[in-house]
Amino acid sequence: MIIRKALIVHFSPGGSTAHVARVMEKKIASLKTPVTMIDLIREPDVPFILPQLLDAKDNICLYVGSPVYALHPVPAVMDFISSLPAAERGYAVPFVTWGGVSSGVALPLMGEALQDRGYTVLGAAKVLAKHSLMWASDAPVGENHPDANDDGLVEALVDGVEAKLKEGTPKGLALPLLRYQEERTWAHSEKMNLDVVRATLPAKVIHEERCIQCGLCVQECPAQAITLSPYPEFGPSCICCLNCVRLCAEEAIEADLSDAMGRIKTMAEWFHERPFTQIFV
Repeated sequence: MIIRKALIVHFSPGGSTAHVARVMEKKIASLKTPVTMIDLIREPDVPFILPQLLDAKDNICLYVGSPVYALHPVPAVMDFISSLPAAERGYAVPFVTWGGVSSGVALPLMGEALQDRGYTVLGAAKVLAKHSLMWASDAPVGENHPDANDDGLVEALVDGVEAKLKEGTPKGLALPLLRYQEERTWAHSEKMNLDVVRATLPAKVIHEERCIQCGLCVQECPAQAITLSPYPEFGPSCICCLNCVRLCAEEAIEADLSDAMGRIKTMAEWFHERPFTQIFV
């Protein structure tokens, strides 16, 4: 008898994707399926994971989660997927969190990349979350999400995937279902990347007189893009999460996001994506 296991791999600068991963973990465990969680930020050196996948192959269902940045999955998640060993009969579930502007083309890109590595996609989800750049706003886009209703849909996704796995040879999700976006969103995504987003955001200002060189910004940068020399310097791998601004207790790193707040709300109205949270199974 094959003992099926679940592996949840996620990348979560703001915590929303990690929240969804924890909901999945709790639900999977309640179904008596062994489950392991891997945080790509806290454990970025993943070669030790790959031998497990090679050894277990069809015994693992791989859940992979990313926030949506610049309408795409973050590079670290796509790099992880591309590094996966080719599976003869593997299974996977991509999921994304998005900040109320657009979930973009993240799910189909992740699904297609997993399928290319031999992983049959059994389900997928997009989950609304508070926009990661609007922590200081009184009315952030995606406020109070993920909420209990979102969590319930995530649990339903896990139930559906686990039910499929019990079939022995489960039928995969039709990937065209993940191409739910309107053509204008696809057209916009072709012009969008992190370099474009970086150019539209205000420059980060370093207040050297406030900086105590504690290294917290280096520690909390999910992209390992910051060095102290002796004050923070930002490399090209920056993903524009602005954790460095949000988490600096000394307020030594500053960015004026007042104009960006208006643009975020305008873009959310332009995309007008509905439903906010959706599962595919």
